Amino acid sequence: MAHPTPESSAGRPFTPRLIAWEVTRSCPLACKHCRAAAKPGPYEGELSTEECLAVLDNIAAFAKPILILTGGEPMLREDIYDIAAHATQRGLRVVMAPCGGLLDEDSVGRILGSGIDHISISLDGATAAEHDDFRGMPGAFEAAMRGVAAAKRQGLGFQINTTVTRHNLQQLSRILELAVSLGASVFNPFLLVPTGRGKDLADQEISPAQYEQTLRWLATQQDRSDIAVRVTCAPHYQRVLRQSGLHRGGGHAAQGCMGGRQFAFISHRGVVQICGFLDTPAGDLRAEGLDFQRVWDTSDLFAAMRNPDAYHGRCGYCEFASVCGGCRARAFAVTGDPMAEEPFCLHEPKRRPSGERDDLDDRLLSIIQADFPIAQRPFDDLAERLSTDAATIIARINRLSQAGSIRRLGAIFDSKSLGYVSTLVAAKVPADRLADVANVVSALAGVTHNYRREHPYNLWFTLTCESIERQKAILDDLTERTAGQRFCPMPALAVYKIRVNFQLGGDSEQGSDADAGAKSAATFEGGAAETELVRILQGTLPLTAEPFAKAADRIGWPVERVIEQVRQWRRDGVIRRFGAVVDHHRLGFSANGMAVFRVADDEIAAAGRRLARRPDVSHCYRRPPIDGFDYNLFAMVHARTADALNAVIAELVAEIDPVAHDVLLSTTQFKKTSMKYFQE
Repeated sequence: MAHPTPESSAGRPFTPRLIAWEVTRSCPLACKHCRAAAKPGPYEGELSTEECLAVLDNIAAFAKPILILTGGEPMLREDIYDIAAHATQRGLRVVMAPCGGLLDEDSVGRILGSGIDHISISLDGATAAEHDDFRGMPGAFEAAMRGVAAAKRQGLGFQINTTVTRHNLQQLSRILELAVSLGASVFNPFLLVPTGRGKDLADQEISPAQYEQTLRWLATQQDRSDIAVRVTCAPHYQRVLRQSGLHRGGGHAAQGCMGGRQFAFISHRGVVQICGFLDTPAGDLRAEGLDFQRVWDTSDLFAAMRNPDAYHGRCGYCEFASVCGGCRARAFAVTGDPMAEEPFCLHEPKRRPSGERDDLDDRLLSIIQADFPIAQRPFDDLAERLSTDAATIIARINRLSQAGSIRRLGAIFDSKSLGYVSTLVAAKVPADRLADVANVVSALAGVTHNYRREHPYNLWFTLTCESIERQKAILDDLTERTAGQRFCPMPALAVYKIRVNFQLGGDSEQGSDADAGAKSAATFEGGAAETELVRILQGTLPLTAEPFAKAADRIGWPVERVIEQVRQWRRDGVIRRFGAVVDHHRLGFSANGMAVFRVADDEIAAAGRRLARRPDVSHCYRRPPIDGFDYNLFAMVHARTADALNAVIAELVAEIDPVAHDVLLSTTQFKKTSMKYFQE
């Protein structure tokens, strides 16, 4: 559909530019991705004709947005042409999103007669078989083709919409060319948002990496002369355009998510939302006397959407927040928090807000690194412990996340328990090739940490994957892709400590550091629901009053069962730690190094246990020596200054009396992230 710029009301910083109105949920199709989970037959409580006309009068009195009549199948409403004509008479541009099967000579004539000059028709496959399978009805493709033909015969403009999933990702270019061959004015791909019936399509969501690649490909198509290409439900497309130097400025695609700022959705019952995919009401037209303007101007949810600085996580401090905003519906679907960061965006923001902290911040950080309450209302528990309120706790965690002090709040799983194998890998890389080799390494999904360290072995990274065989294949492939570069794996032969807990305040109970994280963990056993819970918990916990509720809803369990499962995994060691993953540099621990020791084989276990007792040691392992590097005991040591670090190392050497030792300082961080398990 074409989208001309509407008139703006003077002095109004936010004016609706587009309104999508779900005039009915009735629909003859059963599309797998349907936001409304629509079905044939009538729906109780839909707005009457008189109510619809009154809402249109109210909208037209303060704004002139484009009105998208959608559904369900909007053509199933007998009064649809009266509604469209009334909106046209009030000065609104009206377009429609029918399914296509009801379009014929008569209905197209009535559409044009009501003032509608453009429609959208969805094609989710390049062939009849592919489209019909997704749409849940044989003959849907041919029906859409007949509808396109009927529209073309009478000069009714049309665009092609496509919901992008794994089902059709490889067909996208073919669908685009089909749209061109049909004579469509616009190709409008939608990136799947898992709501409505689409909740059951979690396995059809493309990965964040595929998402990014798809957006970059679509960006290269935007200047085509034969068709306009627009992208919906992918707000960070605007970031991609700017990073690629392809942004032209102005036009419909000037912003990402317009929900609450320039766009609104009205449901079949008159509930106003920021979009059709975020099923959270911003207001109810019936409760507000059919006054859309009042909802638009006074909704707390709309107000929140208009303040990108209030978004949580990376979105809250991203330099592209004002033009992107992240998908609020996807954030809500994944985390239960509409203000959470966009879960499918790979961009790491360059700017950060102030990282200044007070005593309450430090006490809070000290507690939640290793002692986050696994409870139905954990922020209430933290508030009671710190003599404040839950809203303050949530606000502070959000601010600390935006400042970069907290990188993530969630579960840290034991790789071995989940059936994965991990190893530390070292390489001697020529200085002039180091950056290129590091980039190839960092692109691997199983690499979570990748550093340059001052030593002939100058590249160090962790690699986690499904098996030893897969690990060998990855390293062999790396060698081939980096022109013969040798990579040396050093798996942990014994674990004496894995405990990252930087103490900042005096109000936390750190507990014993001896053998922290060194005990054997149980093996993960579970079905589809348990596996999905792992996927959820390895993300960021939503900053809501009951943060485990969304996970419970997503996997179909009572929230009490989710909480007990998390507690059980924590007791069994399947979850090594549940809490905040922090940036130690931002917390003031700017000096850190990998201390390595050569210790006699019969003394190494005792030495490892002694190092594990030190609070300034976060990790301690026994590893095999490699060529030219015959150390067998490794410890990560953290301190606030270089002098303090050297003093700690001296104390460690005095305590275990190794045959030899060295300290490898990290000079460049190429990658640091959390592992994602059970991802394709």
